[in-house]
Amino acid sequence: MLISIDAARQLAESFLTKNGIPSTDSAIITDILLEAELRGRKTHGFIRLPGIKNRYDKGQRTEIQIENGEEQCVRIDGGNQPGYLVAYCAMEVAIERAKQTSFSIVGVNNTSHCGMAGYYVDMARKEDLIGVLFADCLPRITPEGGTEAILGTNPIAIGIPSNTVPIVFDMSTASITNGDLLVAMQEGLSIPSGLAFNTAGEPTTNPEEALKGSVRPFGGHKGFGLALITQILAGVLVNASTIPLPGTNYGILMIVLDPAVFVPLEHFKQEVDRLIARIKANRREAGVDEIRIPGERAYQQRELNLKSGIDLDESLINQLS
Repeated sequence: MLISIDAARQLAESFLTKNGIPSTDSAIITDILLEAELRGRKTHGFIRLPGIKNRYDKGQRTEIQIENGEEQCVRIDGGNQPGYLVAYCAMEVAIERAKQTSFSIVGVNNTSHCGMAGYYVDMARKEDLIGVLFADCLPRITPEGGTEAILGTNPIAIGIPSNTVPIVFDMSTASITNGDLLVAMQEGLSIPSGLAFNTAGEPTTNPEEALKGSVRPFGGHKGFGLALITQILAGVLVNASTIPLPGTNYGILMIVLDPAVFVPLEHFKQEVDRLIARIKANRREAGVDEIRIPGERAYQQRELNLKSGIDLDESLINQLS
């Protein structure tokens, strides 16, 4: 069902505030989820709202604590607040410090799932800064050759400023994400073979079994390596759980860099644009109409959805209403 952007925002904010989340916090969470919907990332959109509500109902929360806030390396205790709020706050701090000192590193612990990682590095990109994010979360990924979940889906995201195409690289190190499994369950679909295991360690194409079991890393040993490194950087290094239990003490590591510390900003952006143009002019395979840059498809989809509204499953709308 198509729904206008204003109506979608109102629906999500109302759902969150009526379930006890303060209005200011609800607005931030809604904006992050709405951006995911606009960019065609339904796996990280409104389908997450019931889970956010359920997570908020559990456990005690305290205020977000910022340590070493005046230095380049900042520690943040998320106070068991929703990851969306903590990551948003952390990136604001990282951007502020990078503007003053050319770069910043922010380590976050004691929080939960933060949603679409690309949202936060895009905050830096919009300020003409380079943003990098690593996040660890609930164990879902097997080691290469294993069948038991031990690593999180562990996203990596990078935002880079340019004058033309917004460059936002956002990837999970899993062969299939929790959001993909939730969407498949909602739509009654099977998942491709060879991606997941059930709780007994047997291959499965059932998304519900996969959600209870485990998934492979993407790209074999390369994805496993990236997932492992991310778990160390966004877990061990920031004093988050090395192997988090569901919803407990997830970690995030953010790095924000001002390109002007090395070259003038306009020179940097012009050279990035020149590289993008050369890539797009590359000889294409048969049947390929366009070579797109990471983040470009999402922004093209965003422009279309801003005009037409977003398509939400009617049962989800009813549930939120």
